[in-house]
Amino acid sequence: MDAKDILGLPKTPLPLPQEKKSRPQKDSQRKPDGISREVYALTGGLAPLMPSIDVAQQKRRAQAENDKITWQWLSFTNSARKDNLQLYHWVRVVHGVPPTGDYSFAKYNKSVDILKYTDEEYEKYLTDPMWTKNETDQLFDLCEWFDLRFVVIADRFQSSRTVEELKDRYYSVSRNILIARASSPDDVSGHSIVKEPYNISQEIERKRALSMVLSQTKHQERKDTEVLTEAKRISESRIAARNAEEPELPETSNAGAEGTERAIVPADTASPSSSLQFASGNVEPPMSMAENASATASLRMLQVYTRTYALEQMVQAASTSAGLRTIKRVEQTLQDLGY
Repeated sequence: MDAKDILGLPKTPLPLPQEKKSRPQKDSQRKPDGISREVYALTGGLAPLMPSIDVAQQKRRAQAENDKITWQWLSFTNSARKDNLQLYHWVRVVHGVPPTGDYSFAKYNKSVDILKYTDEEYEKYLTDPMWTKNETDQLFDLCEWFDLRFVVIADRFQSSRTVEELKDRYYSVSRNILIARASSPDDVSGHSIVKEPYNISQEIERKRALSMVLSQTKHQERKDTEVLTEAKRISESRIAARNAEEPELPETSNAGAEGTERAIVPADTASPSSSLQFASGNVEPPMSMAENASATASLRMLQVYTRTYALEQMVQAASTSAGLRTIKRVEQTLQDLGY
């Protein structure tokens, strides 16, 4: 009795193990020298269209291998410094000959040319009741020391001056020095400090506006965008309506419009009661007005001679490009009134 008899399972012979199929062996290709593993995996071993190895670099490498290169701890001086400080660093020496010339990083030392003034020039051209000479001297020393980084200068300045005040003082003094030293104003008219003087009020307003923009919330930005979009849509719709209605209106000559305006100027000074009497038909309009009647002239007459609320509403509706029906209704009203 075995486990199958106990479990009540049928006795079936065990399946014969199947022979595993042998996979064909892949031809292993060796990665060529000079190509990284990642590039070789991406290309799949195919030859690139462009050469991946520069032949000129191989020639230089072969020449460099023949050179005798050593590293030596040598001293150097930096031409950017004025104290002739001597420091040491490791230098690559080829065939025992150390490199000559200036320090390689000295070319990155850039400084701003700060104008200097004398005591006589200050008393003659640069006096300012809001600034003392000691403060001005300190400002120019800090400008030279920190290369016109006015945020740092305002932090190091002894008096409580804003960045805008420091900029205004520096650029105004430099501008006055340039103008005073020039033989004629035309010689320095092209200079950036003279051509575009510093405007402190504009700078303060610019920073205030920038601060307001940066402090806006997402809701405020979304609301401003919606307002601008709606304003643009209204403007475009008005322009389209005006362009659609202008060709259908009758054209009037300038002479007729000017004659109509001259005819209606005295009536503008009339009282409301006299205007109502004129509108009711008790007084006849001048002949020149009847001869030069048109849609635009009729609207102008209506604004001058009528004072009722209903007609003013009609005039406003017609003047805001409400449509041809409104203009025809106004013209019909004018005809009924005898204009």
